[in-house]
Amino acid sequence: MSADELVVLVDEHGDATGAVPRSQMRAGNLLHAATAVLVRDCADRIYLHRRTDTKDWAPGHWDAAAGGVMQAGEEPSASAARELAEELGVTGVELHHLGQHLFEDATLRCFEYAYEVRYDGPVSHQRSEVAQGRWVAMEELARVLAGPLPFVPDTRQLLDSLAADGVGDYAQLRAFAAALRLGLDFAATRHGPVRSLAEAAAVRGIDPHQILKSMVVRLSRDEHRIVLVPGDMEISWPKLRALLGVNRISLADAEDALAVTGYVRGTITPLGSRTPLPVIVDASASGEVSLGAGAHGVAISVSVEALTAALDATVADLT
Repeated sequence: MSADELVVLVDEHGDATGAVPRSQMRAGNLLHAATAVLVRDCADRIYLHRRTDTKDWAPGHWDAAAGGVMQAGEEPSASAARELAEELGVTGVELHHLGQHLFEDATLRCFEYAYEVRYDGPVSHQRSEVAQGRWVAMEELARVLAGPLPFVPDTRQLLDSLAADGVGDYAQLRAFAAALRLGLDFAATRHGPVRSLAEAAAVRGIDPHQILKSMVVRLSRDEHRIVLVPGDMEISWPKLRALLGVNRISLADAEDALAVTGYVRGTITPLGSRTPLPVIVDASASGEVSLGAGAHGVAISVSVEALTAALDATVADLT
């Protein structure tokens, strides 16, 4: 897009208010419409690229979204498809709308329409816009976001929002970010659907005892705990009640667990819980363990001793 091409100006709700040349929009940091497209492959990786040093905004920054400024007269989906083809050479894909969000800072003000596509073909960079790129697993993206490399702020906000809201499988970014903040040395494992504990252990290459179940228990309407128990063990409710000094306790239902942690059942982890909750770890857990990571088929492998220390968890005989 040249400096003289007209771009759409909008209000904070995304409603068009006019059109001005791109150069005028940049000079005045005017609120405008834009698009962002996250590109995922069949292995659930995401395409990460570095913007060229000649870009008129955020030069040399890393980004996980193709996209850009909407031209006057363009619809959001048409603009997203155009930018995706121009920047990465990706065509013939279905755009899945993820939502829209307002981004504002001292250098950029935009109302952004976000999309996701699935693509396994070749990527072709537009030389004037993309300096380099590669497919990365979500845990590597989390490391980039947590590290020193400059990253475009509007896409960072988009990813944070998707992770916080648990859209698709993006909640795993919240779990990985929490593990990194805690300084944990961890690895991620991925596999398809499994039908049993034994099958999950087999595909992860570990013993069933090394898989930790993350269960949300409810003491009262507003009081919960996360309990971690080896997969081949069952909670002793009398022991847990005695430990907590209560007469009644129950397993939170799926809706309650989601509201408290931000994770759907089957993906729950104490890492990045929406509500910080006290954690209790069964004393029989030891060594390297595998636990949920916020998305189905994704797990975090970590030392249970390191995890317990990082979470300031209580260790007790619960089984």
